[in-house]
Amino acid sequence: MSYKYKILLILAPVIFILDQCTKYFVVKFIAIGDSIPVIPGFFDLIHVRNAGAAFGLFANLPENARVSFFFGISGVALCILIYVFRHLKAEDHYYAWPLSLVTGGVLGNFMDRIRYGNVVDFLSVHIQDKIIWGISMEWPAFNVADSAITVSMILLAAHTLKSPK
Repeated sequence: MSYKYKILLILAPVIFILDQCTKYFVVKFIAIGDSIPVIPGFFDLIHVRNAGAAFGLFANLPENARVSFFFGISGVALCILIYVFRHLKAEDHYYAWPLSLVTGGVLGNFMDRIRYGNVVDFLSVHIQDKIIWGISMEWPAFNVADSAITVSMILLAAHTLKSPK
C-alpha cells in the first residue's frame, strides 16, 4: 500500500473518531446553550448547534433546501477529495496529510448532519466582553472537524505559497 493511502487510512479515521467522541460527550453532558469555562474569559466548552456552514452561513435557508444543499456539498467535496487523492503522485508525500485532515473533518460534520440535522460546535475562544474597533473578540464556536479542515487549508496555502511553481 502506498504512503498516501496509509496516511488517509490512519489520519482521516482518527480525526473522524476524535470529532465524534468529543461531540458525544458534549451532547451527553452539556445542555444546548450552556457553557463550562476552561480558561475564564478566554476559552469555554459550550454546546451550540450550527445549522449552516462556517460561521453560520446559509443557516437561514428553508430546512429542506438547507439539508439538500449541505448533503450535496458534502458529497461533492468527498468526490473531489477522492479524485484528487487518487491522482496524487506516489512520491508526493506532502498533500496526503492535508487531504486526509479535510476528509476526516468533512466526514465528521457530515455525520452530524445525518444524526442531528445540524453540526455540534463546542469550542469557544474569546476575550471576555471585549469589542475592539467595533469588532467582537469572540470567535464563532467550532469543533474538531472544523479544526482539521482549517489546519488542512493552512497547510495547503503554506505549501502553495512556498512552492516555486
